[in-house]
Amino acid sequence: MARPRTGETPSRNIRLDDALWKQVEDAAQEDQMTKTDVVKTALAEYLVRREGQRRAAQRRAEAEAKEQ
Repeated sequence: MARPRTGETPSRNIRLDDALWKQVEDAAQEDQMTKTDVVKTALAEYLVRREGQRRAAQRRAEAEAKEQ
């Protein structure tokens, strides 16, 4: 059952294939979370990892530039 709209955060639309959506549904049920919270958590974790990788690459590039 869907939660009632609270108006606190805007609704977004994304497209996911059926297999990925099934994984979201399974994870939500297993972890006793909403599907929204599963997607938000996964997206937030991805963005943190991405930023870390970007910073690491930047540090490597700066270190290489200093060596030259």
